Amino acid sequence: MKFTELPFHEKIHQALEKIGYSELTPIQEKSIPFAMEGKDVTGLAQTGTGKTMAFLLPTLHRLLSSTEEEPIPYALVLAPTRELTIQIAEEAKKLLQFTEFGVATIIGGTDYRSQEEALGNKACIIVATPGRLIDFVKNHGLSLDAVKVVILDEADRMFDMGFVMDLKYIFHKCKNRKQSLLFSATLSYEVVRLASKYLIDPIEVHINPEKVITERIDQTLLHLGRDEKLPYLVNSLLNYPIEGLGIIFTNYKMNIPKIVSTLRKYGVTATGLSSELDQKKRIRLLRDFKAGKYKYLIATDVASRGIDIENIDVVYNYDLPQDAENYVHRIGRTARAGRKGSSIGFCSETDYTELERIEKYLNSKLPVAEVKEDYLSFPQGDFVAVLTDEAVPGEKKFQDREKRDHRDKRGGSRDGGRDRKREPKSGGDKDRKPHHPPAKMAHPHEHHNEHHTHSMDESKPARKTGKPHHQKTPKQQGGRNSQNQNPNQKQHKNQQSNANASRRNLFDKEAVSNSSQKKKSIWNKIISVFKKS
Repeated sequence: MKFTELPFHEKIHQALEKIGYSELTPIQEKSIPFAMEGKDVTGLAQTGTGKTMAFLLPTLHRLLSSTEEEPIPYALVLAPTRELTIQIAEEAKKLLQFTEFGVATIIGGTDYRSQEEALGNKACIIVATPGRLIDFVKNHGLSLDAVKVVILDEADRMFDMGFVMDLKYIFHKCKNRKQSLLFSATLSYEVVRLASKYLIDPIEVHINPEKVITERIDQTLLHLGRDEKLPYLVNSLLNYPIEGLGIIFTNYKMNIPKIVSTLRKYGVTATGLSSELDQKKRIRLLRDFKAGKYKYLIATDVASRGIDIENIDVVYNYDLPQDAENYVHRIGRTARAGRKGSSIGFCSETDYTELERIEKYLNSKLPVAEVKEDYLSFPQGDFVAVLTDEAVPGEKKFQDREKRDHRDKRGGSRDGGRDRKREPKSGGDKDRKPHHPPAKMAHPHEHHNEHHTHSMDESKPARKTGKPHHQKTPKQQGGRNSQNQNPNQKQHKNQQSNANASRRNLFDKEAVSNSSQKKKSIWNKIISVFKKS
């Protein structure tokens, strides 16, 4: 169905034509006609299915088509995060661009004065987060008596974030509401309970989430070691450029500065988004990313539901999300507004539990691709680094860690490797382990163009010894320290070497079996020596 087939107000049609929207998505096609009639609606659909227009279009149409002058604010939209609130407000402004009405965005982290001015500038719709809205009601005299339509977006997320009592308070203050629209990605107990209490005979609209994902998003899973993720990511971005934008998700905010600085070193424009940034910087960063200043955004799940950008071509899961539902929200950043997209997930030995949860949630196996061995080492050659004055969240901590690690390595070469006994920290610091020998596998995307401006250097470091290619053996290091190590130190190094050599054996059962046989044969030799003595 096309938007021109629906009887929207002429100002709405004028705005849609300028924006360029033509075809309705399934959730829009099923919910808009009922919402235009003034009925309560509950919409169950994943992110990226066009829910924002599904509730904005009928609401603004009813306001503009009213035969009597409606008191304002006419509608209230509640969203769980500041980023999502800003995105919804921007869409509302586009639809109202040929009218005299305005939009008020009420969120924390910004000054009250500008928000009060927006409320006084004929704001027919308020888009807000629950906390700051209640603050305005209690402390700044904001009245919600005129609100006729209450809209909840990402209702399940709001319950997860503890907004249950806030929502009940807001519904109580909107005592003259005539219509309620509730949209959610999942149908939890709290969502059903709220709908039954505050919605009157709602029309239920469901969109099959698995169908949406499999039809529009090309999913790929790659089995990599933890320390093979970063070089593989760099090679992938250099050799398979995209026309639009990309998002790289990680579970740990400590990983963000490392990924950003590495990508910039190889000439990839990237920036990071995490909870360490204040609200103004996050808004500016998202605006710059949307405008194309940066090609890739590295983020934690703080951004998985707050970004509504149409030209996201690819989503990388650098770490598989610990919450299976977040996998859907992450990859839902691509393939928006009826477009197609792709998602690439990196699964290391620490991600298997998450992989099981995700596949159980989707009720299907993720397509596994073969690993391209060339990509397991960082590319060689000359690259023009990206220089920027913008600080990356956590960059100073990352630089301090790098300096500390560099000192530890230098100290280890002088005192027989004592500092190497320390175990790496959890979280983002785990990515600092040396590379391990890869299994010989081929890349699935052979049909892509191999000729790119950032060409790979074919002369790769030799990796046949089973040791990290950038670490020297004791004989290579030389000196008394390497010769006079006590047995405990030698035993510890042997254990480390064995662990490193069998790293990718997690994906090769035959190799594990061979490794066990070798250990057994060594043990037999030791026993035979004792018997002879």
